[in-house]
Formats: sequence, structure tokens, C-alpha cells
Amino acid sequence: MERAIETLKVFREIIQLNPIKSVLPIATSAVREASNKDDFLNSVSKESGFNFKVLSEREEALYSYVGAIKSLRIPDALFFDIGGGSLEIVHAERFKIRKVISLPLGSLRLTHQFDGRQGKLTDKNLKNLKRYVWSLLPNKKDLGLSNDVKLVGVGGTLRALARYEQRLSKYPLDKTHNYKISHKSLDSTVGKLSKMKSNDISKISVIGSSRSETIVAGSCVINTLMEKYDFSNLYVSNHGLREGALSIFLEDPKTYHDGNITAEQIRKTIGLDEQQRKTSPEKENFLNSLYSVNVISKRERKILDYAEKNASAKSSFSNPQSVFYSIMDEDIPLDHNDHLVLGLSLVHTKHTKTADWLFSRYKTILSQQDKASMRKISILITLRKILERTKSKVEIKLHGKKIIEFVITPSRSTQTLLLKDTLKKFEIVFDVKVILSIRPYPGSSQNSMLEL
Repeated sequence: MERAIETLKVFREIIQLNPIKSVLPIATSAVREASNKDDFLNSVSKESGFNFKVLSEREEALYSYVGAIKSLRIPDALFFDIGGGSLEIVHAERFKIRKVISLPLGSLRLTHQFDGRQGKLTDKNLKNLKRYVWSLLPNKKDLGLSNDVKLVGVGGTLRALARYEQRLSKYPLDKTHNYKISHKSLDSTVGKLSKMKSNDISKISVIGSSRSETIVAGSCVINTLMEKYDFSNLYVSNHGLREGALSIFLEDPKTYHDGNITAEQIRKTIGLDEQQRKTSPEKENFLNSLYSVNVISKRERKILDYAEKNASAKSSFSNPQSVFYSIMDEDIPLDHNDHLVLGLSLVHTKHTKTADWLFSRYKTILSQQDKASMRKISILITLRKILERTKSKVEIKLHGKKIIEFVITPSRSTQTLLLKDTLKKFEIVFDVKVILSIRPYPGSSQNSMLEL
């Protein structure tokens, strides 16, 4: 209690040094379940000035779910948040909440409950811990999990596990958000950590001393969860409770204070309706046309959609590498391979050699197909930019398998030379023959068909 209050006093001084108008102090299971929580919260309020909102089990689970899914956009998810005191589980289908569960399976609680000896859990205690976790987790049938559901998790234990696995595998990308951990790999990691003393674990920089005592129990919970529900992969989110609580507050302060979060409120906070409104009809038609004539794959269409959203925002960067690192620093709903292709594609529009050099740095997790996708998306970004700047409409026609006709209707005189040069590159990258047809714009009277 004393350490917590002293820390909160430091936070108060940090806040006073900055132009911060609103603070949202929230407490979770450790405070919620404490027999002396009222005394503690009164002391906190008196000495630090913070008046904490104690989240219910449902609020804690849903805030955390909203924070993660807002950034990952996974519609069918079995989501979990493992903290020190509890494990929150949310089952959602098409972003609709089906079930919310809170269990006393936090990593710190279990470490104390199963009392490690000599700085580590014995094999016997670890087996007892796993049996206990298995018994408290509901059955797969009771949860009603479909085949499409993905396992998504948050929490300091999970992030530490992800960083440790990346270090062991020499993973080239320094990013844990949307990182995919296989059950086989996690099982191996748990095996390694369970044989180590907490002293030795604390020397692993990506885990650290603050988590060294609890990571074995926490990783055992996650591993058991994957095993019981037969998940082969797990997706890590860096966003959780804090981001979810803040998002809900910003969307509707009354809902945040009342704690009555509805399905509609969750949908609005995740931003599903807003995302659909932001896509312009011209852009949607362009992407759909490319996809319908098999010019791009479904995956490339998704990456191109994000590339278009980021291209203008990053246009002020003069250094191509700055574009890349700025994109990779963002947490967006793309897996790591697709995220890399997105960043590389935007760099490729500015400087092809830099894009190829960056590609070589991540070649252990990228394929030649990824390189081909990078070049395709790069050309299409440039083409879309020309069409958008000249306010031109485009119709794409497929003649046979290898001939594509672009029918351009400009609103004013278009940059024909630049357009032809881009479409020549399009021919090479996509291995097709292109026909360019330009319809008359206001003030012009002739159609023209150009051979590239």
C-alpha cells in the first residue's frame, strides 16, 4: 500500500508538469477483491488526490477486449487478458460479445498459491498448477467456439514471452503487436523457463527481474488455454485495458462512468461503422475492379487499402527509411508479413534501391511472393495518385488473360506522359499487355487509344 501511494504521488507530480486536464484512475482485481479496499482507496485519495474507479469483472474484461480488438480488427475471437490476479476471457463472434468470464488465474496469484521452492516451481507443483487451471477453464463446448475463431491475448506475461521467443529465433522485426506464437513454440518456451530459477530468468533482459518470479505460472496458464481449446496459434496485442478504457471514455464519458457497456457502444468504439464511411466510392471501385480481373489477390487488396490511407500522411517524409520506420512503428490490423510489405511498398514508390535493401534485412521472414506484392502495390499507389490528382475516373477491362484495358475519363487534361510511363512499369510488374483509352474531358472532343 505504501509503495503504491508513493508511486501515485510521483504520477501526480508528472501530471502537474504537463498540460493534462483529465485523468482516468482505474483499479482491477487486486483492489476489487481486497478486504481492505475501502481503506486503501480512501488513503490513495487523501494522499495523492486520485479517486479510483474500481472496475467490475465484466468492465475489466470488456475494456481490455475493446483495446485489443480496436487495433487488431479480428471479428471472431477468444480473447484473454492475463494479469497478476485474474484471467479475463471474452468470446466474440463478428464483434458481438457472446460470453464474458473472469477467473482467479492471474500469474502472481498462482505463483503464491503453488509456492515455488528454491526460486522456482517444482515439477510436481507445476503439474498441480496445470491441473488446477484446466479444471477452472470452461469446456470448449460450453464456450461455443467456431472453427474460424482466433485466440488473441494481452498482458505483460504474454508480451515478455513473445519477446523471449523472438530473441531465441533471432526474429528480425522488433515488434510484438500482432505477433503470432505457435502452440508448439510456446510449449517449448514454457519447458525451458520452468527448468530455470527466477534468479536466472531475471537476467534475461527481455523478461527482467519484475516478471521473473511469475512468468512460469503465467506462461503455464496460456499454454494450458491453447491446449484445452485446441489452438495452434495465438495473436499478441500490445493494446488492452488502458487503451480500451480510454477509447470508451472518449467515445461516451457517461457510458464509461456508468459502466453499462452495450454491444452498440463496443461497435462504435472499435470504429467499425466509421471505417466503412471513410472509404470513398472511387477508391472502392478501383480496388474492386483490380480484384475482379485477378490483377491483385485478396491479401494485396487489403495491403493496398492501408497503403492508400498512409501514402498522403507520409508524403512529407524526405527520407525513404523514415517512411518505413514510421509505418512499422504503428499498430495496425495487419500481420507482420503484410505490415512489412505495406512499409516496403511505400518506400518503393520513393526509392526502389532502399526498398530492396530493406527487404534484404527481413528476408528470413519474407518470401519472393512478398517482393512481387511490394512491387505491384507500389505501382498501384503511384497510379492511384495520378488518377486522384487529375480527378479521373477509371474503368478496368480484361481482354483474355494477358491484356488489360484502362479506360480513363479525366475531369481535365491528364498527365498523359506520366500515366503512360506508370502503365509501362505496370506491364512489366504484372506481366500483362496494357491498352490505355482516354475519353474526352470537358473542352475536348476526341477519344484516344494509346499504345504504350
